[in-house]
Amino acid sequence: MKKIHSLSRIALSAAIIGAGFVNAQAADETIRQLAKERGRFIGTILNSEWFNDAIEPEFEEIHKTQFNVVVAENEMKFDATEPKEDVFSFEKGDKMVKYAQKNGLRVRGHALAWHSQVANWVNDYKGQKEKLLAVLKNHITKVVGHWKGQIAEWDVVNEAVNDDYNADWRSTNSVWYEGIGAEFLDSAFVWAHEADPDAELCYNDYSIEWGLREGSKASFVVEQVKRWKANNIPITCVGTQTHIEIAHETTPQNVRALAKALAELGVTLNITELDIGFPKGSAGNLTEADYAKQGHLYRQFMDVFLEEPNMGEFVIWGLTDAHSWLDDQQGKTEGLLYDKQYNPKPAYDSVMASLKAHPASEVKTPYPDSVLNPPVKCDTDNCDDPIAIKTHTKLSSISMHLAGRTLFVTGLASKTAAKVELFDMQGRPVFSTKNAKGNVDLSSISEGLYVVSIRQGATRFTKRIAIK
Repeated sequence: MKKIHSLSRIALSAAIIGAGFVNAQAADETIRQLAKERGRFIGTILNSEWFNDAIEPEFEEIHKTQFNVVVAENEMKFDATEPKEDVFSFEKGDKMVKYAQKNGLRVRGHALAWHSQVANWVNDYKGQKEKLLAVLKNHITKVVGHWKGQIAEWDVVNEAVNDDYNADWRSTNSVWYEGIGAEFLDSAFVWAHEADPDAELCYNDYSIEWGLREGSKASFVVEQVKRWKANNIPITCVGTQTHIEIAHETTPQNVRALAKALAELGVTLNITELDIGFPKGSAGNLTEADYAKQGHLYRQFMDVFLEEPNMGEFVIWGLTDAHSWLDDQQGKTEGLLYDKQYNPKPAYDSVMASLKAHPASEVKTPYPDSVLNPPVKCDTDNCDDPIAIKTHTKLSSISMHLAGRTLFVTGLASKTAAKVELFDMQGRPVFSTKNAKGNVDLSSISEGLYVVSIRQGATRFTKRIAIK
């Protein structure tokens, strides 16, 4: 049954947003389901509050139902996993891995070699190259080895490029670079590969969504990937964090250009930490149009993600605005798919609309079937799939075309009426009829782009149309 969230049900306090949201997604459809059908992984973090059992019950229910990939906000970083030299703490990471296995989620590991959140004891060895190499190798070997076969992908090196206009490696405030030099990056990938030869290995950074102009971080990363590939360094993916503001409207196409550049090198591009925030001072004054604009930008990123065949993961850095680093650390606010009361925002609708506008048959996946459908790994037989993932068998003969304001549908089973639904580009329902037999009159619909969904029994066919 289709479930429409009414304005009255999800209207927020005027002191918070001043406008209600409408969510128009079917109760039997989720981001997770549509992502799986398209051979992609879409997910979000588990916030530190979750690890400490200090989060609302709605969080986990939404998380495991809507998403199929997960990453820890802080609990797999260096200071969390090796707080004392050669003394490892895997308890919280194990908690997430068990949760992921129980609920059928892919796991990202974040992050092995990073200049920030390094345990304080590492600084005792500043400038001691051989000792720092031994420390880093021991850390990577034991952390990756502990979760061998359980974590699909690691951010091996994180944020190692500086922020200067003429990009180069970060040479200050990095115990690894200052003590070892740039070779620490190459070594980190080699050691991670030795510890788990099947794991995908990423270089992850921010501000590489700003374009491939000369001197940019993105162009520098591409050149380094070329060098790594030429030298047989086992890098398989690049992660673009993509923490942006609502005004950054050109970034989706920059991400597309980066994906194409990396595709030429045989490397996957993943969006690893996306959030699209409003200026913090705007909280309480945002309008329905503001949230629609945010949704439109989320949609553009999802369109790029689904259209570039070497993009595999789309990870948002948070689930709900109630638990987000933006307000405290970034001077931004309300950058996620769910509001502070766990209501889906237009950004959620836009992500769903993009998924529906890209039929599974047209989305290429960079992953083999062994990755998309791995064997279940669980400590007990009580592994749950929180949703029934339905693979819709497509009728090869079904088709539709628009002539004027009449939609013609052919190839339907003769004895069963089809349900035809029309959605705007944010997934909001515009028109619906349950008994379509072959043609549908759309004369009452305004000009614009729409998504048509045709359902007949267990089959579904979706296509974007333009009404003129």
